[in-house]
Amino acid sequence: MTKDELLPALCQTIINETTLPPDWEKLIMVGEMDGGSGGLGGYSFNAAGRHQAAAPRGGQSLELLEQLHAAMLTDSPTGRPWVACLIRIGRHDGQIGVDFEYADPHRWAVTPKSLKTRIAEFMAMPV
Repeated sequence: MTKDELLPALCQTIINETTLPPDWEKLIMVGEMDGGSGGLGGYSFNAAGRHQAAAPRGGQSLELLEQLHAAMLTDSPTGRPWVACLIRIGRHDGQIGVDFEYADPHRWAVTPKSLKTRIAEFMAMPV
């Protein structure tokens, strides 16, 4: 698959493999690549801004993330692969958005120290 085919497939698979609350409106996932293996995790948000931790519970999302990473290597503006990505998925309009980070693998990392800031940042993001 090409990168243009992989991204929507990845987003649909993330939704299918993630247990989401019935009132979710937006899903923000952070993908990280470390030596060729990926990780995915993030938060769902409802219309009132309530958030809930979310992560895919199947292997296909990670496989697709790794395939997207490999497919995009040839288009890298730095000659290096991206190290992190931020995936935004809207529930009702089918919109998706994605940003890629090529230098800082912790650009969107959520830690106990950054949790409040990241949740506010993610909640304010458009899809």
